[in-house]
Amino acid sequence: MKENNLFILLDVIHRNGSVKRLTRNGIDFNQIAVETNQAIIDGLVTNNEKRIVLTDKGIELLRILETKYKKTNKNEWIEKDLKSQIPRIDKNTIFVPRQNELTF
Repeated sequence: MKENNLFILLDVIHRNGSVKRLTRNGIDFNQIAVETNQAIIDGLVTNNEKRIVLTDKGIELLRILETKYKKTNKNEWIEKDLKSQIPRIDKNTIFVPRQNELTF
């Protein structure tokens, strides 16, 4: 597993987050399960009765990877939705929507 994906996996486990962060990076659920089992074997993660938690070794590795991969630029926190973007129109143009496209 790439270091970036390992950082996201450890961060998701530590914060009890969603694995959708990993699926957005192109990893399927089967691969997430395999990598989680590998993290358990490596001693980064332990499986308690109710949940999966990081070991001290896993927390230490998370801190190291956090300095390398954590997004500190606020512009990178939210990705732009380009599929809903409409083309720019001239400021002197009056836009009148079609009546059948209004939802209210």
